[in-house]
Amino acid sequence: MRLTEKQSEYIRRAVRRWNFKGGATRSGKTWLDVHYVIPARIRSRAGQPGLTVLLGISRGTLERNVLTPMRALYGEELVGYPASGGRLRLFGEECWALGAGRTAGVAGLRGASVKYAYGDEVADWQPQVFELLKSRLDTPSSCFDGTYNPQGKTHWLYRFLTGGADVYAQRYGLADNPFLPPAFAEQLRAEYRGTVYYDRYILGNWKSAEGALFAVEPPFTADASLLSGGVAHVDAAFGGGDSTALTLGKREGDGIVLYGRLWNQHADTVLSAIAAECLRHACAPVYCETNADKGYLARELRRLGLPVRPYTERENKFMKISTFLRKWSPNVRLLEGTDRAYVDQILDYTDAARHDDAPDSAACVCRILDRREGGWRSPIEGVLLP
Repeated sequence: MRLTEKQSEYIRRAVRRWNFKGGATRSGKTWLDVHYVIPARIRSRAGQPGLTVLLGISRGTLERNVLTPMRALYGEELVGYPASGGRLRLFGEECWALGAGRTAGVAGLRGASVKYAYGDEVADWQPQVFELLKSRLDTPSSCFDGTYNPQGKTHWLYRFLTGGADVYAQRYGLADNPFLPPAFAEQLRAEYRGTVYYDRYILGNWKSAEGALFAVEPPFTADASLLSGGVAHVDAAFGGGDSTALTLGKREGDGIVLYGRLWNQHADTVLSAIAAECLRHACAPVYCETNADKGYLARELRRLGLPVRPYTERENKFMKISTFLRKWSPNVRLLEGTDRAYVDQILDYTDAARHDDAPDSAACVCRILDRREGGWRSPIEGVLLP
């Protein structure tokens, strides 16, 4: 088995609790895990207490990126197929293959000890999944191996890698894989040249997207009373890869306090959570656009007893975000408890962003409050829940 210099270095030095290979696409990160790291880690912990868990964005991507190539190398006797719930046999050990793109996909980790965990495409996980995994690596031999492609420097994984935890992290550039056909490597460079993805996928660097509107993270406040009596907005997801975003906001003079939640789920599954947040902070009415759902979300929220203000959106999304959210961003404070993924979406937003649910919802609230100088009282103010 021929190894690159970086791969050999990983085998020698990846002895921490958290071990990461991040950087360029096609640079040999997952290849090493499939051929050596995963089998070696599992066999070295055979018979020890705790679970062995492999996590990807979904079980489908984990099967495609890791299990199928590993099965081709070692055969079906050593690399089984996941059964219902994700259980499978790997190198003689009972293991679990789980999806980390949704928190519901890893519910089985709660209360369990994990002796070994492998993570594929970690930067695309839900951050709550990673937080849960932290508390599960609780045996003396527990460790984690993970791969990722870099994103912006506001990303939750970047903060973890640079935050002082027990981490060994390697950066891979495309040039670190000398076994790639030169013509193919040059084709990749040409396709990404001149874009932020050249820095991320060719050089392997964490790099904020060009044109990001919000380079500085707003300050946080723990004073929930500053939000009480404000307004609410829901940007609903009804399928695809979008998320459902909820923004609560209140204006006081030249400042705005925002509180944001982001669920990687269909809006129907989080209606009760939306209602609970609005009531807890006495924020109403709830604004929601009717362009796509013909008023469905507004009707469902009314059934939950919330005052709702449906509207037809006529403004270009990028113009709305770059006008109202950018205008107010220097004077925004975020209430503690705002979802980290919500903040990261805003900080990494550009007109080419893959996901814009949080900045769109926040911009709508800023637009509402921009036109409201003061004297507003929420119709549910005074029914604050504990």
